[in-house]
Amino acid sequence: MVRIVAMLALASMAGGAEPHKDGELGEKVRKFAKDNLGEKVDDGECAILAMRALEAAGAKTTSDFKVTGEVGDYVWGELVEKYDDVKPGDIIQFRDVKIVSTLVVKQPGGGSRTSTRSQTMTQHTAIISANSGKGKFKVLEQNVGPKDADEKTRKVVQENTIDLGDKTEGKVWIYRPVAK
Repeated sequence: MVRIVAMLALASMAGGAEPHKDGELGEKVRKFAKDNLGEKVDDGECAILAMRALEAAGAKTTSDFKVTGEVGDYVWGELVEKYDDVKPGDIIQFRDVKIVSTLVVKQPGGGSRTSTRSQTMTQHTAIISANSGKGKFKVLEQNVGPKDADEKTRKVVQENTIDLGDKTEGKVWIYRPVAK
């Protein structure tokens, strides 16, 4: 029996990190946020959604990395270097980011209309729901929307699209959850 256990342990080490750490942890984080769509998680702040999702998944939070508060740039796990490598359940952290999107709408009968939308995030946290490629992501987040929107609208979990290809200022970090 001891020999079989030892062989199984060696076989799992030969395969590298346990596969559940990336896929399953991330899926649990994403599922927690998705299951709370339209609901206010805790106090409705953006970082609290990530915190509660990571806790529910059994992953480390920014507190485990000793980075908290408005002056620090939160750390949520292992840094993901390339947008192509981002997976559902990864956490995206924004600092002083400005995204300017231009939308061209074709008019019936010819011609087009152009509109520009600007979004600024001093410090914001969101959970990746899907990677659409080329820096475009579906995110699950709360405490977002127009500043004049009521709290019931802003402080609930929403699914939105972010295109980091339109980022004109600031810094973005994307983290992969790490098991506790």
